[in-house]
Amino acid sequence: MFKLIEYKIMRKLIKYITLALFSCCFAVSCNDWTDVEAEIIDVPGKSEEYYANLRTWKATYAERQISFGWFGGWTGVGSSMVSSLAGLPDSMDMVSIWGDWINQTEAKIKDLQYAQKVKGLKVLACSFTENVGDGFTPDGKTVKEYWGWDPSESNLNDEPTDTQKEGIRKYARAIAETINSLGYDGFDIDHEPNYGGAGDLASSRPRLKVFIEELGKYFGPKSGTGKILAVDGEPQSMHADSGPYFDWFIVQAYDCTSYTNLNSRLKTTIRNYEGVLTPQEVAKKYIVTENFEKAAYNTTGGANFLQEDGTYTKSFAGMAAWEPLVNNVRYLKGGSGVYHIEYEYSVPGKAGFYPFTREAIRLMNPKY
Repeated sequence: MFKLIEYKIMRKLIKYITLALFSCCFAVSCNDWTDVEAEIIDVPGKSEEYYANLRTWKATYAERQISFGWFGGWTGVGSSMVSSLAGLPDSMDMVSIWGDWINQTEAKIKDLQYAQKVKGLKVLACSFTENVGDGFTPDGKTVKEYWGWDPSESNLNDEPTDTQKEGIRKYARAIAETINSLGYDGFDIDHEPNYGGAGDLASSRPRLKVFIEELGKYFGPKSGTGKILAVDGEPQSMHADSGPYFDWFIVQAYDCTSYTNLNSRLKTTIRNYEGVLTPQEVAKKYIVTENFEKAAYNTTGGANFLQEDGTYTKSFAGMAAWEPLVNNVRYLKGGSGVYHIEYEYSVPGKAGFYPFTREAIRLMNPKY
């Protein structure tokens, strides 16, 4: 059996007994991985076989939909599991660290390794890359001094010169080397050029193409490394040729109120990659998300959402249940998730932890 890692919070004996009663005849089916009572915490008694089956199930992501969340406030310690990756539902597929992912502590490292190796969770580092050198230009150095060129020297739409390309590639390599050295499973680019995220790299498709191609040597489907490359925000604003380099297109469909809106968003992204990716390929990379930073949503599950059958639900559940329909063709989507997933760790009036995420996982994977 895998040992419970050292940092896990000791529980009162009576709580262990109560939880053990819930899991006394604990089976290793996928239903248990999404069951509220069985998922309160890693109850003593879960076997090595259970976790092996869990990891095997997660490896089937190509034929099903995945669960995703941006995880903030990560410390790996605390009086509850809200700040630990280990506290996420066992059946959670992938999270992206929102906040400080560079400065790791011993507690963070243990938490990360446990979540990855035991639960099979994929953990990405998330960052804006608006300008060449963002976050990686040494103090006291200018962009031109360190990266070899001044982005203001040419138009955003111009094809980069060889010198500029080398500077862009150097930036991509610095990011990749840092992420890999810290043990993450990949990189999530926060790309929002039309929503306050403009910059000399983010706003230039020709430069972005060079950047993504270099990152693609380390992450994504073309790398051969098994590491993940995702873009969130505006995947429809990326250079079309960049499409095959990404595993996931993560869309901030915040405040979404209907399935027709989701279909429209997907259609726009399909159009962007036309001739490079098939509609089916785009849809399978497509993950839609709600905003749980909004207090009214992390306590209710989101906005009121009109489903295809004419009934209403909350937007996160609606996104999970959504079956994309574009030009009268039904597609399998990539999955669904939320921003600041940790905000729904405990919800008044709801049993267990992460109640809305558990519901979404069940909705997306009913046959499991």
